[in-house]
Amino acid sequence: MNMTPMNTPSNRREFERNFHITAEIMREGKMHFSAQVNDAIDGLSRVRYLPNGRIDFLSVNEMARLHVNMTANISVEMISQKFEKEKN
Repeated sequence: MNMTPMNTPSNRREFERNFHITAEIMREGKMHFSAQVNDAIDGLSRVRYLPNGRIDFLSVNEMARLHVNMTANISVEMISQKFEKEKN
């Protein structure tokens, strides 16, 4: 697998998309946490929503931000690899 730079969100829409991708993966039971990543779990559990349904970015810490961006990048990469295999 080639190492590629992580795509970071450039606007609110992309950032919220990454949170929703991560939430969907967690709902499907496809994400498991080690006991050593308490900071990531704590950061994700503290994310709150605004009354209009948007994510309250003041409640997002660095660990949650890094985790959702990494998860979104990995999921997009896995989907593209699967698509390439099916194409060939």
